[in-house]
Amino acid sequence: MPWWGGFVLALVLPLSTLFFLLTGPHTAGSALFWSLPVWILIAADRWGPAEQRRVSHAAAHGFFDGLLYVAAALQGLNILAMGMMMSRLGWADSADVITSFVNLLVLRILGGTNACCSVIAPAHELIHRRSRWQRRLGRLLLMTVFYDHFFVAHRLGHHARLGSREDPSTSAIDEGYQAFLWRSVKGQWRLAWRLQPRTVLRGLSFQIILALGYGWIFGPLALFMWLYISAVAIRLLETVNYFQHFGLTQDSGRSAVTAWRCDSAISLFLFMGLPRHADHHRRPWVHYPHLEVSEEGPSLPLGYLGTAIWVKNAGRSYRLWAVREVRRWRARRVPAPGMGDV
Repeated sequence: MPWWGGFVLALVLPLSTLFFLLTGPHTAGSALFWSLPVWILIAADRWGPAEQRRVSHAAAHGFFDGLLYVAAALQGLNILAMGMMMSRLGWADSADVITSFVNLLVLRILGGTNACCSVIAPAHELIHRRSRWQRRLGRLLLMTVFYDHFFVAHRLGHHARLGSREDPSTSAIDEGYQAFLWRSVKGQWRLAWRLQPRTVLRGLSFQIILALGYGWIFGPLALFMWLYISAVAIRLLETVNYFQHFGLTQDSGRSAVTAWRCDSAISLFLFMGLPRHADHHRRPWVHYPHLEVSEEGPSLPLGYLGTAIWVKNAGRSYRLWAVREVRRWRARRVPAPGMGDV
């Protein structure tokens, strides 16, 4: 198998989630075992190899597009399987309650990570495609995590306003993670509504109908878990937004550099090319396997999963480190003519 066959890692989490749901509920010990794929991927992302190669244009495009379509199909199956498993949980006595809560905890860990890596990441790829039906598939995936307005806010807002005060998804160098999280979530809603209110309203209406129908069929617990897992995924997405562009703003000294470098092979495969984010902003129409490594910009010390854990659990520690790294990077960098003081 060629090296780029590693992109099949993008299917590990949705497949693990599906088998966990179809074979559940599990005993407490067995349920915890099912969270292992997440921990293994985190460890591999931390200590795994780097990857800077670009996939040849001679490679079969069907393989890479096929991964997107399989991920989309698995999301639909996972939503249905989750509803069915929720109806099988036991609440008769204290032992049943403990076992059920452990199953829900593992579903939160496994399902939330999967919903970001293998739902939002493919959706992000698809909404940038030139094909209308592929963009619609990307929107449908975003609707399954109740984040449809991202379709407008990201494409027409973030890409056009990157690094400016008008972009809620760009974190300033003096901004903490929690402050950024709420500003980004609220700001993207406002920006999307201002840019295309009818598109946002139609998406919101469909998501409400989808949620009410799901709750009517599978019950309130299933609906709660779907909403909760989606919230976990959205928070992980916004964590990635935080460290991807941290400090690379106009007020911080604008340069041609738009994103932090990350050469982790596991991150590249798991997030479907997203770590090559600087090239994505330079050429947003390019398909994920053909994005190139940027030679400029400060570098993350960990992969995307490890950095996300650091930011979410020790945001102040990460910001202090990142500020020092941005300043060291600027000190080493020779300003290009006309670029100003960076």
